[in-house]
Amino acid sequence: MDQAEISNWKVIAEKMEASGDTESWFYLRARAIADGKPDPMPTVSELIPKSA
Repeated sequence: MDQAEISNWKVIAEKMEASGDTESWFYLRARAIADGKPDPMPTVSELIPKSA
């Protein structure tokens, strides 16, 4: 993710905080990325069940 994308996530997180909308997965993702933490969204491979 480049700096422009990180900056956009920061703006999203701040606007959601200002409106009190901090309970959604979208906010949690925005705040994590804005804070420089790993993106908490699972990858496609994590969503596919492992076969036995």
